Amino acid sequence: MITYLIQYDPFGYASDQTVSNGTGLSALADETIGGYTIWVPSSMVLIVAIILVLNGWNAAEVRRWNTQYELRRGSNAAALEFPETAEELRLKVEKPNRDMGRTLALGVLAMFSTIMITITTIVYAL
Repeated sequence: MITYLIQYDPFGYASDQTVSNGTGLSALADETIGGYTIWVPSSMVLIVAIILVLNGWNAAEVRRWNTQYELRRGSNAAALEFPETAEELRLKVEKPNRDMGRTLALGVLAMFSTIMITITTIVYAL
């Protein structure tokens, strides 16, 4: 059904390029306003999600440092969980950092693929 509407244009959408749409806006201005209406709110949702994730990471770091401080005030045996040298820290965070790097790389690959597919679609659609 959608293919039929796009291909045969029974409602005259393509002729909108030459005829006013009743608002006094050109077709380009109308499409630009529509694009902003669609993309800005959806982008804000993504930005809010990123801010919430970063805030959660920061809260986890604060909790970790507070726990470390509390443990160091108490028994020395409990404080051994936290690395004291650079080599101990490297050994402790090597796997989580590798996993985070892979996750970020997959995210970048997904975004790059989405952009390339969109560009390819636009180029071949014109």
